[in-house]
Amino acid sequence: MLKSERQDALVRLTDEHRNLSVRAAARLLDISEMTVRRDLDELAEAGRLVRVRGGATSAAPAHGLTLSRERTRTERQLLHREAKREIGARAATLVDEGDTVFLGSGTTVEAMAANLPDLTLRVVTNSLPIFAVLEERSGMELFLLGGLYRPGTGALVGPLAEETLSRMGVTKAFVGVNGIHEDKAYASNMDACALQRVALDAADERYLLADASKFDRRDFYSFYSLDGLTAVVSEGGLPEAVRTATEQYTAVLT
Repeated sequence: MLKSERQDALVRLTDEHRNLSVRAAARLLDISEMTVRRDLDELAEAGRLVRVRGGATSAAPAHGLTLSRERTRTERQLLHREAKREIGARAATLVDEGDTVFLGSGTTVEAMAANLPDLTLRVVTNSLPIFAVLEERSGMELFLLGGLYRPGTGALVGPLAEETLSRMGVTKAFVGVNGIHEDKAYASNMDACALQRVALDAADERYLLADASKFDRRDFYSFYSLDGLTAVVSEGGLPEAVRTATEQYTAVLT
């Protein structure tokens, strides 16, 4: 059995039984308990199930949506770090001299901010971590949107931020995402989604930053259609089936 098939089977068993022990999984799939533990850890990191002592529980209720608490920024920083650095570096190459750029909140966009070239730019953000990365940069006008502060993500959201951003002319917008499923981009917080939608609508070019774990995954709230984007920026080695499915709606840059 291939690793992908084995992990799909573990998710399916967990969804069917709601709770699955390491011992039961090893018996049902005829694999070692060590292999089960390793697979469950990887699947939990990808958000496909919830790891608990001795096994796992399902992350998906009957209608198939991922149901889990929103990860904190610190937790997200530990996930897919190499992929985020690669995506951030690639996205930064899309910025040109004189651009007005919106950078949304999230650890992948933070990686992009750290890689921005030394150009004359105007940068608008609702992210305190991104503001901290860029505040010492010369040759850059930096605008921090005001609003309701979300400690878990370091983002400022709400009507004040949305109203201010809607009046700005933005050349390029770069936002993160919790999931991409079929033709929709998803996130877990409605206020954050609303601001990202305003940013994308305000921009001439619209980019979504997503590592491979975000594809074929839904979250609580859809905030944008892929066919309204300029491109999705992802990592090298993206599975061909994922790339092909996404390219039905928009370009994929790696």
